[in-house]
Amino acid sequence: MRKLISLEIKKFKLISYIKNVLIANVVVMGVLCMLYFAEKSDGNIAFPSYDMAFGAFGSIIRSIFIIFAAVLISRLIIDEYKSNSISLMFMYPINRKKIIISKLIIVACFTFLTIFLSNIFVGSMFYLADSYFHFVPKALTTDVLLNGFLSMTLGAVASAGMALIPLYFGMRKKSVPTTIVSAIVLVSISSSSTDNVNLFSFIVVPIALALAGCVIAYLSFRNIEKVDIN
Repeated sequence: MRKLISLEIKKFKLISYIKNVLIANVVVMGVLCMLYFAEKSDGNIAFPSYDMAFGAFGSIIRSIFIIFAAVLISRLIIDEYKSNSISLMFMYPINRKKIIISKLIIVACFTFLTIFLSNIFVGSMFYLADSYFHFVPKALTTDVLLNGFLSMTLGAVASAGMALIPLYFGMRKKSVPTTIVSAIVLVSISSSSTDNVNLFSFIVVPIALALAGCVIAYLSFRNIEKVDIN
């Protein structure tokens, strides 16, 4: 499995995506600054507490990289079905499910790592900027930091599982647009909030979403050994 994953990473030159991840992080930080100065000009406070700040950029980061994951799924799986290049891989003496699972492991790990590390990076930059611009009127306490870290980790795990859900819809018609649109819809539903409360505000929900994503992804290729790729 490790060999398959390594070959896929080299084949699609996924290391080059690091630059895009860094650009996305800079964009997120820019959005946060814009929100702060826009609210300040209206006499409001954009981030009354670090809890709200963590929730704000955490939600943005999750949304970006779940959609990013759909793009990866499109490139690693859907495009290969459309061009029929997947048939070449299926000619190798390797279980078809292992081939697809190796691709999904890449997507899930990429999603988890980018969300986890991006939260740390943006959070660090936000804290550094706050020391100069005083974005947040309340000080960052150890309890808030630990709760934020726990929430960030669970959110990354949940997103890694959720990111696999668009595969189910994309595989139905081998459609790239469907894959990406389903990810956008998923992000819209999971990120919608009422009184600053969304699905990720409850510990049980992210875990359930991660498991649901894995199950739904499996359903999309469970019969791959029996179904003709055409």
